[in-house]
Amino acid sequence: MIQNIRKILAPIDFSEHSMEAMRGAMELAKDLGAEEVHLMHVIAPQQSFIPSTIEQNRELARESAMIEQAEEELARIKKDELGDSKKVFTCAVVGPPVQKLAEYAKEQAIDLILVATHGRTGGEHILIGSVTEKLVRNAPCSVLVFRPRNR
Repeated sequence: MIQNIRKILAPIDFSEHSMEAMRGAMELAKDLGAEEVHLMHVIAPQQSFIPSTIEQNRELARESAMIEQAEEELARIKKDELGDSKKVFTCAVVGPPVQKLAEYAKEQAIDLILVATHGRTGGEHILIGSVTEKLVRNAPCSVLVFRPRNR
């Protein structure tokens, strides 16, 4: 039995999988009487080493624009899909996704992370890696993996 879940984190990349997981997080929060649901979007840096100042400035401008766009989309989702609930908190950051999600979960005392899986296998999984898999290993709290219903 899941007990004492007060804060749920739902990472969101705006894919249909993550939107379903977000809806699942909201249902779970309601069923468990959780106090907060946090929606977080992480923008992975394009490159870890950028040689010139001009390229660094371009990357910073790109990241800034992506953060602004993500924050707008999160605000829209909160308002249009979640009734502008005071129990929903949103956050958009730039950085390595697993590290940023784990840090946020620790800082906010998150009790459960509900994360979607895209269900990649084989070569695609090896090439891309799995944020979900790495998050399960590194999170400071329990992680519930949400699989889409059509699988």
